[in-house]
Amino acid sequence: MKKKILVLYATAGIGHKKASMAVKAAFDELKFDDAEVILADALDYTNHFFKWSYLETYLLMVNKLPTLWGSSYYFTDNFYVNIAVSKLRRLNNWLNSGKLTKYLTDEKPDVVISTHFFASEVISNLKSSGKVNCKLITVVTDYRLHSWWVADKTDVYVVAGQDTRDDLLKWKVPSEKIRILGIPIEPVFTKKLDKAKILQAAGLRSGIFTVLVIGGGFGVGPIEEIIKSVGSIANPIQIITICGHNEDLVKKLEALKPSLKANIKVCGFVNNVYEYMDVADVLISKSGGITVSESLAKELPMVIIAPIIGQETRNSDYLIEHGAAVKIGKAADIKEVIEYLSVHPERMSAMKEAIRAIKKPDAAYDVAKLAIQICEKKS
Repeated sequence: MKKKILVLYATAGIGHKKASMAVKAAFDELKFDDAEVILADALDYTNHFFKWSYLETYLLMVNKLPTLWGSSYYFTDNFYVNIAVSKLRRLNNWLNSGKLTKYLTDEKPDVVISTHFFASEVISNLKSSGKVNCKLITVVTDYRLHSWWVADKTDVYVVAGQDTRDDLLKWKVPSEKIRILGIPIEPVFTKKLDKAKILQAAGLRSGIFTVLVIGGGFGVGPIEEIIKSVGSIANPIQIITICGHNEDLVKKLEALKPSLKANIKVCGFVNNVYEYMDVADVLISKSGGITVSESLAKELPMVIIAPIIGQETRNSDYLIEHGAAVKIGKAADIKEVIEYLSVHPERMSAMKEAIRAIKKPDAAYDVAKLAIQICEKKS
């Protein structure tokens, strides 16, 4: 009889979903014939308002009220505050997760891989009450831990590195429950590609310092200002910029082209970010957990700008502490940084060496293998 493995995420930011999709892709590639793997959004099994507000509140906070978001992030990460609000949070999740409870009790998975703390907490509570008898793997999708990731009945925590492990230990999680495997990224980011072919298709040249600028799925951040600054560099530079679904930004950057010294490739939403990461020399972006992990897999140094206060600033600090990235305060500073990196290959080499020391590109495969091992032990 096939073992049932459920991979759960929550659509609160794209990163949690991408991590789950990466694990599912790894399962598909590894072809475990004795396992049935199901990918699902935990929020699909809540009421409509709860699902809508979960995402919209997050987007409102990080895009319009970042200081409030950051304050809330650090405030709720305090030990005593967490104790005070955890019961209220659990009650709220319980009141809105009736469909998820039914789904889990009907499906009876052997193992659940959760890439969001909402699902982990709901399942942990169900395990405590004896309503489900599955093993729970919680995959932390940032490089440092927030207290909400801690769910008592998690059997294994998968974390990015030693720093995250230490964070869990501070919350009294037993060390034997923690595995340092990395943050899952799509397997395609681990493949070797034909760089010359990619550059030719993009209308770019080999041997030119290439800057990749990513504004996320919605093209947010001071992208236009960054392009103006980098595009004014006199040294040989070429730029690839990905604007996501921001069509207005695409039009603005296309209009800028004639005034720039650098050759620029302007993209909207694309499905081949891995190709552009493969040919770039440096990435200018925010520091979301998945973006960071993808860039590490490609050994692509980052220049971090405008990280979200909280999880992204912690990711940024992690990279800087390990020598794998540079952080700038405002877009006006980007020109000097890129100019320096473009003519100092020794600095680029040092950053890549630092990346090699911390990258874990096979996390998706390792999580899939871990789930199968747990299934085998359970049987």
